Amino acid sequence: MANLTNIQQPGKNNGTGTPLDSLLKVFSGEVLTAFNRQTLVMPNHIVKTIESGKSAQFPVSGRAEARYLQAGANLDDTRTEMKHNEKLIHIDGLLVSDVLITDIYNAMSHVDWRQEYSKQLGETLAQHADLAVLAEMAKLAKEQETLPGLGGGTVITKTLGAGATGITQALGDAVIQGLMEVRAKFTKNYVPMDERYVYITPEAYNSLLASKTAIDRDYGAVATIVDGNLDKLLGFKVIEVPNISTGTSANGVMQGVGHVFPSDLTNVAFIAGHRSCVGTLKLKDLQIEHGRRMEYQADHIVAKYAMGHGGLRPEAVAVCNIK
Repeated sequence: MANLTNIQQPGKNNGTGTPLDSLLKVFSGEVLTAFNRQTLVMPNHIVKTIESGKSAQFPVSGRAEARYLQAGANLDDTRTEMKHNEKLIHIDGLLVSDVLITDIYNAMSHVDWRQEYSKQLGETLAQHADLAVLAEMAKLAKEQETLPGLGGGTVITKTLGAGATGITQALGDAVIQGLMEVRAKFTKNYVPMDERYVYITPEAYNSLLASKTAIDRDYGAVATIVDGNLDKLLGFKVIEVPNISTGTSANGVMQGVGHVFPSDLTNVAFIAGHRSCVGTLKLKDLQIEHGRRMEYQADHIVAKYAMGHGGLRPEAVAVCNIK
């Protein structure tokens, strides 16, 4: 048998490494980037934009009372004052995310990364806004009523027992029962039937699909296993969100402005609310800036916004916690 130990191996670097290290790599034309992260919460609540300033006032008005007027009585003697209050939302500051792309590395690459980086920066800030709104809803569920008679927030706890974790029919049934209780509480608080939303974890969402109450036609099915799509349940628009969390974003920006989940809500299955329960105040909307950094021979891309988030109506928000 011939000795092939001295054949030419041009892929090696100065005779070291593997025979394939330096061989030509063909660009496939496809770039595998992070999947898009859609904004799921921001479109479903009150958003106000101001031209200048640091905060905005949201007045709260109580309910009027009716009474019987006796013959000869004066209205001035029986009238009662309507209660008033206010909610303030402050601008948190300027939230930024940026990248610096040097000319030399961009020239050596098959891909112009600027467009992809711009998209990723924008999506990161959008996720921050979603997380902040969800955290404000969770905090609002633990607050007392703003004015007497309007009602406070609602926290429902469902116990599944030891070892009942993951995607189970028991969790799905507990979520449905919890949402029924929330629906009743909202109706008692005169929360409008329209524009009610429930933000639900992937585990709880898929547990609903395992529940006969949600998928069995004999129970008035609203979903099917075929497409796994659950659009509405008990009058609530169902939105599956991956980022209901007890913590903050990785770099702690949320924690710096107080948009964190209450520490005792450690296993949230869903957060339900009406469109009016929370608000976002915008001073500078999401913007992407491109700049030339000649001293670094690089392009600088910056995504930024100046917003604030706050709770408005505790009677219109509820959290279901699982134990």
